[in-house]
Amino acid sequence: MVAGVRYEHTKVKSVSYQTVPLAIVWEADNDFSVLNSADQQAVNGRGSYDNLLPQIDFQIEAAKNLIGRVSYSKTISRAPYGNLFASTGAGALNNPTSLGGVATGNQNNPALKPLDSDNFDISLEWYPRRDVYLSVGFFDKRVHNFIGNTVVQRNLFGLRDPTAGPLATSARNIVTGLGGDISNVNLFTSAAILQKYGGNVAQATQELQANYVPATRTFGSTYISNTLAAIDVLPTSADPLLNFSVNTPINNKDAEIYGVELAGQYFLGNTGFGIAASYTLVRGNIGFDITADPTANQFALVGLSDTANATLIYDKHGLSARLSYNWRGKFLSDVNRGAAHNPVFNDPYGQVDLSINYDLTRNIALSFEGINLLEEGVRSYSRDYINTWYESEGSARYLVGARFRF
Repeated sequence: MVAGVRYEHTKVKSVSYQTVPLAIVWEADNDFSVLNSADQQAVNGRGSYDNLLPQIDFQIEAAKNLIGRVSYSKTISRAPYGNLFASTGAGALNNPTSLGGVATGNQNNPALKPLDSDNFDISLEWYPRRDVYLSVGFFDKRVHNFIGNTVVQRNLFGLRDPTAGPLATSARNIVTGLGGDISNVNLFTSAAILQKYGGNVAQATQELQANYVPATRTFGSTYISNTLAAIDVLPTSADPLLNFSVNTPINNKDAEIYGVELAGQYFLGNTGFGIAASYTLVRGNIGFDITADPTANQFALVGLSDTANATLIYDKHGLSARLSYNWRGKFLSDVNRGAAHNPVFNDPYGQVDLSINYDLTRNIALSFEGINLLEEGVRSYSRDYINTWYESEGSARYLVGARFRF
């Protein structure tokens, strides 16, 4: 038995230099812009976490040349650097908030915890000869803290809402008093004229009334156009803080990965000829549902596939040669791509490689390597096989080398 434990304490300090939003400007009926600082400023974020990582391995000789192994370990994989950046982005409104307008933003998360996995492995290995073996192994990984995304409602950078403050409220009252529709055009025009007169309701009402058209329940088109071109409504300290729908990564998913591994090697006496092969079957408990709502994000395990390889071997008289076939089954490589939140599936892929090494003398060795001899190509697709994301032809590569030993 071998056992050990490791303790890790991690601190994360993230600093991003970026232009900082200073104000949301109401430029027209449903047109808004973000006024950014002229220079870049530091945006900071911090995080910390502790991990206790034990490992224990048992080896049991169940019979002559038959060895059993059982192990448990806890491992971690830290969050991608791209998710740990402290950068924050604020988008403009798409309408006055009183008419259902929403401001969106995005923010990374330096406080993300690493993925941690409880790993259980058991295997049985048989060694009838020194150059022959057969093994079977089972594994189960319970993975926690996968990274997902969520939308939280919060203010960013102290930005305020120019469509919901005292000026906007007075503008709405003026429009209502004139009998106009509560539309973004009417609200902006009224708020812009109010700002023009420094918030004086009487003066603003007088001008607006003179340009109001009862038949259309709005203001004259020329008057609206001139107002839009001349005035932007600016936020003030009296306006309420603007809540953004902020997309941010969080630790919110757990999953299980399990499977079996078969491997073996056999040499034909002292001929130098042999064969080695392995097969790994992998399964996970969370896959991508192609029938699910295409407007919603999905969490799914990516990169999981069955794999296999077989190698013909010759190793004698200074000549070492390997002819190998490596295969990987279909797998999911990405999720939530594009507006339709599509998956990316990769086709099965098989590759034939050849390597030859020859000891010309005790000091000089020559080598030849051929990669992807059958020129297998790669292909990825979306929800349906005909929805191709990417496809390319493969090509073989050949390498020749020499090595000199002093």
